[in-house]
Order: sequence, then structure tokens, then C-alpha cells
Amino acid sequence: MRRPLPIAVLSAATLLCAAAVPAGATDHGLDVPALERALAEVHEAGAPGAVVEVRDGDEVWSAAAGDRDPTDHRPEPVEPTDLVRIGSVTKSMLTTVVLQLVDEGRLGLDDPVAEHLPDVLPYDEPITVRQLLSHTGGVPDFFLDLFPSLAEGSPADVESGRLRVVRPERLVDIATSRPLDFVPGDSMSYSNTGFIVVGLLVEQLTGNPVEDELKRRVFEPAGLADTSMPRVSPVIRGEHPHAFLATPDPDRPLLDTTRISPTLLWSAGAVISTTADVNTFFRAMFDGTLLPADLLAQALTLTPQSEGSYGLGIQAMPAQCAPVEGGVAYGHTGSTLGFVTYAFSSPDGERQVSVAITVEDLIARNDELSAAVDVLIGAGLCAQVGVVEKLDRVLG
Repeated sequence: MRRPLPIAVLSAATLLCAAAVPAGATDHGLDVPALERALAEVHEAGAPGAVVEVRDGDEVWSAAAGDRDPTDHRPEPVEPTDLVRIGSVTKSMLTTVVLQLVDEGRLGLDDPVAEHLPDVLPYDEPITVRQLLSHTGGVPDFFLDLFPSLAEGSPADVESGRLRVVRPERLVDIATSRPLDFVPGDSMSYSNTGFIVVGLLVEQLTGNPVEDELKRRVFEPAGLADTSMPRVSPVIRGEHPHAFLATPDPDRPLLDTTRISPTLLWSAGAVISTTADVNTFFRAMFDGTLLPADLLAQALTLTPQSEGSYGLGIQAMPAQCAPVEGGVAYGHTGSTLGFVTYAFSSPDGERQVSVAITVEDLIARNDELSAAVDVLIGAGLCAQVGVVEKLDRVLG
């Protein structure tokens, strides 16, 4: 559910974006050989499977690498249309629902959450809807409470606990048994708990399950035919690769985490989708299909607490290249202790890249894989014809 903010980690992608196009260049086409090479590097660097879709206006390139289950004696190849868990990309979708409710006059971004959910957050300090969406409310996260062995570099709690069913109210109770991390509004700390509270808020205001509101307000109007949010079932219904948590155990380097209880992710990260649908979502979010311009502008306003890397349910990364106006791309990353998704778009939703890999290196770091993913994202956002030579320099 949590990923490092891309402004801090996508150094290779930023380098590639900054170098890809000379000043004044206008050729914004896709360099397919460069993209193919970058995707191959991701697989070779340790991703059992990888899927990518890149768009430049109406031009689309999609591809996949690796096997759906490399532990199978007769593995099937990953396909570009395969379903994956998109983790915290769910947060951008949920934020869209909240902003629609704001547009309907059913709540305000600066409303204290307690006005609508009086018994959920046990703090005296007022915490606003805006602060939850921007991770500036100080609400502690529950992630390591669910899987404490991860703090010790062990996957034991993931193996034993990833299928348990936990009500969203219980997730909030677990996290808020501790004091606030900081005075609301004073700082930023990534909080899945905050987005669980936002899910409860949506249900309180609409009287409907958050899964139904996402389907009605986001999936259907945006045309996301392969996107869903399961409530309880840990099964991915449709063609999909297996997902793995990398471990430090040389005798068992990959723990299969394909099946995971969506109740552990819920409104902070339980959506299942494809790279194509993720790109379609962000284009619909940014082009006015899902949100009016004034509320989209609120989402894309980056907070000083995040040092300009996060807005409302939206992450940002630098992209100094001609296809990305303003030098900043917007989207979100997400992980589910196995699947890891990265999705970023130009502000107008025209230039887009969505990448999903099937391993998370949370406790067994793979810097080579991280660098290769960075380059693939950079190639998707910024690579123009003739950038293969620059990829050679970045990748060595």
C-alpha cells in the first residue's frame, strides 16, 4: 500500500526525462525500441513479470515480459491485458469520489472529519478531509501493526496473516490507539489509515458501500471495463500473473502473495485493474470527464509539507521534457506486498505511462530493479525517437 514518494526515488527517470529532448524539440512520438529495451531490463533485473502501457495522445504501446508464475514447471507468459492489484493508485480513485461529493455540496474539503464521523478518530485536535487526502493529518498508519515482522526483515507475518479479514473500523482503531504523529497540518506522513477513514466517510455520506460508489462514479463513467474493487475475496477473478514478496532467505527468495485479503487494503488500496485501465482513469481524471477544473486544480496543488511531491490523493514527479508541460507529471504508485504499480501522466493526460511489476523488494532490496523501473518510467514519459543512445548511457 505504501511506496516512497517518486520525487525522491526516480533519479534515473528524471535524468532521462531531462536529457531526452533538446530545448525547442517538438517530436513527441514514442520510441518503441527504447521502450522495449527498458522493459527487458526490468525483467532481467529481477521482476518475474512486468506489464507496461504508454500513451502519447492516440498512440498507444503496450507490452509484457516474464512469466505469470515462474515457479510453475510450465509457466505462461505475462500478457499486456493481465489484471494486477494496483494498491495505492486506489487513493487517486477514492479522492475523485470525494471531490465529486464536494462538487455536489455534500461536504467541504476543510470540514473537520468529526462533523461527519463523530466517533471514528479519537483525537481532540480537529482533522480535516483535506488533511486526510494529503497525509497531513498526523493519523498514524496501521501497516506495521498488521505485519510487524517486516520491521525485522522477516516475511513471517505476511505469510501467516495476509488472508485474515479485518473490518475497516478495526484498522482505524489499531492505528489510533497511538497518539497523533504530529499536530494536524504541521507535517506529512503517509497514512493508509487516513484513506480508510475517507472510505468510511464516503459510505456515511452516500449510504452505499465504497466499492459501489467507485464503480458508479469512477469505473463506469471512465470506461474502466477491467477494474473492480473486491470487498472480501482474496482471489483475482480473471487472467493475472502471480505476485511475490522478495525475501532475504536464499532458500526461499520469493513468497507468493497473489492471494491477499482486500480487507487489509480496502479503500486505501484494494482495487484490481490493468495498466490500460489505470491510464484511462488518469486521463479521465485530468481531462474533465470525472472532475470539474477547479476541483482537479485542488487535487494537483502540491503541499509544502510534502516538499512539492503530493497533492490530494495525487503524487508528483519531475519530468523535464517537452511532452510533459510544466515539468511535473502526476499520478500515484501502489503496492500490495507483491504487485507494485507506477502510473504517471502529463497534466493534460495526453502523455502517460503505467507500469506494474510482480515483485516487491520491501525487505530484500534490489537497487538494480528499482533503477530499471525508473528508466522505464522515464522512457514512457519522455523518450522520443533517437533516445536509445541516452538509455545506453543511463543503463550502462
